[in-house]
Amino acid sequence: MPSALVDAHTHLLPPRLQAAIRGFFGARGFPSDGFAYPADPGAVCDRLAAEGITEAWSLPYARRPGSAAGLNQEMARFAVAQRGTGPVRVVGGCTVHPADDRPAAVVRAAVEDLGLRVLKLHCSVGDFAADDRRLDPVWEYVSAVALPVVLHAGHAPDGHTEAAELAPVATVARRHPAARIIIAHCGHAASDAALRLVAGHPQVHADLTPVLHEPVRPDPVRLAALAGKLLFGSDAPNTGLTVSGLLAGLAGADGGIPAEAWAAITGGTARRLLSEVRS
Repeated sequence: MPSALVDAHTHLLPPRLQAAIRGFFGARGFPSDGFAYPADPGAVCDRLAAEGITEAWSLPYARRPGSAAGLNQEMARFAVAQRGTGPVRVVGGCTVHPADDRPAAVVRAAVEDLGLRVLKLHCSVGDFAADDRRLDPVWEYVSAVALPVVLHAGHAPDGHTEAAELAPVATVARRHPAARIIIAHCGHAASDAALRLVAGHPQVHADLTPVLHEPVRPDPVRLAALAGKLLFGSDAPNTGLTVSGLLAGLAGADGGIPAEAWAAITGGTARRLLSEVRS
């Protein structure tokens, strides 16, 4: 196992929001005992550290306009609280809703005032598309400062993405070619289409994060070829799968892909993206 594992897709969220998310899944038939991790963010960090994670990106998302700024502040407080004392280094993420008043200013404040280092956009939760024109100033800002954007493009309540729902991602990549886009869950179950976007656009990436109990496992040859643009993610605590199980299941855990490619997927790509942020 690599010595510096990065989990680039977790949700270490405030208790009230995490409780609402668990309630959402429960209302759709996912059993409360089906999650691999507890809901408490501190307990999740302990578990991740026990599985070898040294750094975790914590990704919030705004369901409605007006909620992002407060959520970003809470994410910054948690990341600072974990710094130096927590078992893993928490990279605080921010979010925004396209209907916010001056959405680019919301993101700018999160990055420049709060020190958050990644943006999460969730098209399903917020009910918008990636190419929503209200987000153009956001895409311009993140392009200017090289801020990574983890983008959940699908709108299905179960977390799945259809191939047609990736078309707005391609539109954004054409409009804003410098934007560091990370397609969440590798667009599962449209992973083939997502990887074509990754291959076809210099700054489009993808994370290999499961959807509840469904792992994302692209062909090993494609993993090796695109390793510099792929990131490992667990979706903890909102998953039925563990980091250890996901790593064991990914091609390459047993030496099936070159060590350099495996190192990139499990940490190198994530660290490079963060090192490029200018703010």
